[in-house]
Amino acid sequence: MDKKPSRPLGRPKSTQQKQPTNELILQAASTLFMENSFADVSMDDVASASNVTKATVYYYYKTKSDLYTDAMVKLMYRVRKQIIELLRQPIELKTKLQQVAEVYLQIAVHLDMDFFIQNAKSMLDHDQIKAIHTAEDYMYEGMEEIFEEAIANGEIRQVNPAFTVHSYISLLNAGNYQNANGDTLFTNSQEAAKEIVDFFWRSVMIDKS
Repeated sequence: MDKKPSRPLGRPKSTQQKQPTNELILQAASTLFMENSFADVSMDDVASASNVTKATVYYYYKTKSDLYTDAMVKLMYRVRKQIIELLRQPIELKTKLQQVAEVYLQIAVHLDMDFFIQNAKSMLDHDQIKAIHTAEDYMYEGMEEIFEEAIANGEIRQVNPAFTVHSYISLLNAGNYQNANGDTLFTNSQEAAKEIVDFFWRSVMIDKS
C-alpha cells in the first residue's frame, strides 16, 4: 500500500484551529513586537503566544524579519480599516475624529511606522522597509480622502490634506506620552481625545466670525 504523503514539517492540521494559523501567529507577533523591541522577541515567544510549535511559525515565516514585516503591514491594514469605518459614519467630522482618537489612545498603538522601522532597521532589508512604508502611506491616503471630502463639503477650511493627517496623527502620538516615571499628560483616554481634537479642530475649522 502506498504511503500517504505527510504534511510538510511544521504545517498544522487544518482542523486544529477555527482561525487560520497564520492569522493567530500574526496577531500574537504584532502584540509582542508592539510591547517589546524586535531584539527582545524570539520565534519561541511567538510560538508560545500563538499556542503553536516553533516549527509551525517557521513554516509560515522563514525569518523573524519576514514575520516582523508582515505583522507590521497587516497591523497598518487593520488600523486603516478601523479608522476609515469610523470616519465614514454619517455624523459631523469633529465627532468622528474624537471617536478615532479615543480608540487609538485606548489601544495605545503608535501609527508612526518610523518607530517600528528604527526598532529593527538593521535586520530589515530594503524591500521589507519599503513594504512597511507603503502600508503606512496606504493608511494615510485613506484618511486624506476624508479631509478632502470635508474641504469640498465646506466642513473645514482649505488645508493641505496630507499635512493635516500627519498633524492629527502626531497629536495622537503625543497623547500617549509618558515621562521617565510613567506619568501621562492626561488622566484617561476620553480626556486626552477631547483635548487633542479640540486643539486640532481650531486649526481646521472655518472661522465664521
